[in-house]
Amino acid sequence: MLKAMGSPMPELKFCPTGGIGPTSVLDYLKPPNVLCVGGSWVAPPQAMNSDNWGLVTQLAAEVVRSAKRSG
Repeated sequence: MLKAMGSPMPELKFCPTGGIGPTSVLDYLKPPNVLCVGGSWVAPPQAMNSDNWGLVTQLAAEVVRSAKRSG
């Protein structure tokens, strides 16, 4: 859908959410019309409920490192 909408309207930018996880995040970030993604895997409920901000930070940092390595 992102590709289909982005081709005729390249000025549109997207932040996809829902169904995105650590194994698919890089695929979602590939199209030039995707600025960012959102996903609950970065802030799992158990980490949030227990104030485990270290885990949230670690998961977010892993995504950033992966994105930087991929391009």
